[in-house]
Amino acid sequence: MSTATIAGVSALPLGRLAGVGLIVFVANAALLVLQLTASRLLAPFVGSSLETWTSIIGVFLTGIALGNGWGGRVADRFPQPRTLMLVLLISAVTAIWMAVLPLLLQLSGLYKAIPLGPRIPLLAVLLCLPAGFTLSLLTPLAIKLGLPDVSKTGRVAGLIFALSTLGCLLGNYLTGFYLMRWFTITTLVLMSAASLLVLAGWVGLAMRRNPSTMEASNGRSTSHEAPVTEGRVEGTEAVAGNPMDGTTVCIAPYAIRNIRLAYLIVFLASFCGMTLELTASRVLALELGVSLFTWTGIIGVMLAGTALGNLSGGLLADFMNKPGRSRNPRVALAATLIAGGAGTVLLFVTRFLVNEFSPFADWEPMYQVLGWTFSLFFLPMFVLGMVSPQVIRLAMPDVAQAGRVAGRIYAWSTGGAIAGTFATGYVLLSQFGATATLLGVAATLTLTSVLIMRIWEHSVLLYFASLVIGGVTGGVILNYRGDNDPFLVVKTESNYYTIRVTVDRTYFVDEEGNRYYRPTGFLNLSLDMLLHSSVDPAHPEILHYTHEYVQMEFVQAARLSTPEPHVLVIGGGGYTFPRYVMEVMPEAQMDVVEIDPAVTQVARDYLGLKDYPNMHIYHMDGRQYVAEKATPGSYDVIVQDAVNDLSVPAHLLTKEYNDAVRAALKPDGVYLLTVIDAVEYGQLWRAAMHTLRQTFPHVELLGADDINIQDRQVFVIYASNKPLDLQTVQKGVTAHQQRHLAPLLEKARPAMITAWVSGGVIIPQTLLSCAPMCALTRDWLDAVPARIRTVRADPEVIRPYLEAEPKIILTDQYAPVDNLMADVYRYRSRRRP
Repeated sequence: MSTATIAGVSALPLGRLAGVGLIVFVANAALLVLQLTASRLLAPFVGSSLETWTSIIGVFLTGIALGNGWGGRVADRFPQPRTLMLVLLISAVTAIWMAVLPLLLQLSGLYKAIPLGPRIPLLAVLLCLPAGFTLSLLTPLAIKLGLPDVSKTGRVAGLIFALSTLGCLLGNYLTGFYLMRWFTITTLVLMSAASLLVLAGWVGLAMRRNPSTMEASNGRSTSHEAPVTEGRVEGTEAVAGNPMDGTTVCIAPYAIRNIRLAYLIVFLASFCGMTLELTASRVLALELGVSLFTWTGIIGVMLAGTALGNLSGGLLADFMNKPGRSRNPRVALAATLIAGGAGTVLLFVTRFLVNEFSPFADWEPMYQVLGWTFSLFFLPMFVLGMVSPQVIRLAMPDVAQAGRVAGRIYAWSTGGAIAGTFATGYVLLSQFGATATLLGVAATLTLTSVLIMRIWEHSVLLYFASLVIGGVTGGVILNYRGDNDPFLVVKTESNYYTIRVTVDRTYFVDEEGNRYYRPTGFLNLSLDMLLHSSVDPAHPEILHYTHEYVQMEFVQAARLSTPEPHVLVIGGGGYTFPRYVMEVMPEAQMDVVEIDPAVTQVARDYLGLKDYPNMHIYHMDGRQYVAEKATPGSYDVIVQDAVNDLSVPAHLLTKEYNDAVRAALKPDGVYLLTVIDAVEYGQLWRAAMHTLRQTFPHVELLGADDINIQDRQVFVIYASNKPLDLQTVQKGVTAHQQRHLAPLLEKARPAMITAWVSGGVIIPQTLLSCAPMCALTRDWLDAVPARIRTVRADPEVIRPYLEAEPKIILTDQYAPVDNLMADVYRYRSRRRP
């Protein structure tokens, strides 16, 4: 077998390469815009759940895989600019289809006849697959048009992959931070379609001005084509060149001759890459919370690492495969995979160091996210980005098959990403947790190197692979030893959150400066970073958060007009409020919608939740329940208490959702929306009130006990067809107190005394000041007028803040909720110790 020698090597066609590179860059930016808007387009019909997100991502990735596979065939058969123009035109049509389909669904209402389970993937396929497929035809076609000969395969493929990833990066940041704030969702989709039409027109214009522009010199190569079979790439020993000029191309003996091996390597690498990306969101949620900043930061850094890795991997591939080199290029690929495993193990060390020294503590929130993500995840993603170009270079028999080989390998790479998405979202994180998942990624990458070569015959590779496997083994041992926090009751992972239950405590310092902790009797439920609930499992008649008293007082007011108030709560969490209602007003009819079944199970196992005859729990998206399952005109009170960290999910704040809520309420029913914001500088509460006023004639801002204009606090927004009447609320509280509260106070007296003595404030100050706790009796309750906790914000005081900026109405087409919470997120980050 001869060594690799190439005669008559062509120079890179820089002009043609720049043209196809620009097209790939813009097209992939449009692709990510469409992917980010897809969730908003589908939310009115299927909600916003794990199933929605994974279906959208999975369908787009499926389209990308199919598009790259078929694109390779198209590129090899029709490697012409005319093909590029036609694909761009079809892609523009599929983008327009994404704007048309939701209108058809809304007008017809046919989707309601399909059960929610199969409806989610079906609508995701109809909406996303055409655009994902057609836009992905471009990548192998661009590689084919930009590739002069096989010796440039690595750098051309790496450059095209890098530009496509950078296009995704641009689309990610522009859409997340700016475009969704400036434009409606349909406008963004149509802008993407317009950009594709402009590209098609540009290609057509270039063809008219110069018919040879971007024509591939190897378009229909007369060289001998080594067929790509299912088992191997034939002809890798020696491939004849063009007989017209007498050139000969001999492939190096280290080429990957079994094409299935190439597929497997990129499949596993992409599987690990997508697993890293999804796990990164769970890791950062524990450190920085969940917001627009965290998601865009994660996606941005991941894409940047992948893009730089693609470019570097292409250059490395061509360098290692230069004619006349005696070194084995497979060593570089095996070393890349081992380095990916090492980078994954090192992120645990980096995370410890960042937590220990807090180098990003004084940075702006966005830069904090970038600092965290770059420190932890950039290195492994960069290394993984180097894999595909090297595999393509080793698997490429000749330039005539460039499109087919690149397309198939990229398709299998995307298939790995699809598998990683579903495996991580549905199985790995919930069954094994983030730490074990990351350790599994490190082990998988390191062991994949064995598929490339016999690393045990290479002392350096074997040494570093042993270090990585040793680190994984130690990590597994430490992970399964458990958490050393003495106040941790349970920690579990679900498909949505890291769920933690801890013992609530106060502390005091003795004369020698020693700190001692004293449990208060409450258990705290944390979902990722958010302290969601504080519960006394033994005494459900005690509320910890003051805004829940406001909610309860409206339920008590509803009791004046109906013997069995019908209440709907969106967002169960620790089930503090539903349990309280069931205990103090057992005649009420309670429906609770909680999207995460694991949260409900933790509440049952540790927070005292039990079955009540009049309480029904539904595990589904709140919007789908209100729009499709709730009986019209049936609820006296609807409480919206679903909060993701600081923000309410966008699809639960729009006018269309408010209209569905109004339809579910009785004519005089009350809707109570919980928001965490600040009157002085917050923007979400303003948008929420303006939007509610499009549906309800009476909208008021409420607080518990008082309203602080300057600081962030929990507000309750009142919306109803009837005016707010606090006197009626007081009557309802008084009547309820006389019916139910006296015996419950007697039952809860020991726990209330303990909480009061240890520093907690769990009953109104009036009760504390008017009589000793131990003397609470029915006679005293009859004699003392009830004091309500609900406080109405003075309309004249909040009007300047409400009208300070242009009015924002949140709709399914325009709901930049995360952007509206940006200032509050910055404020919290600066105050975090």
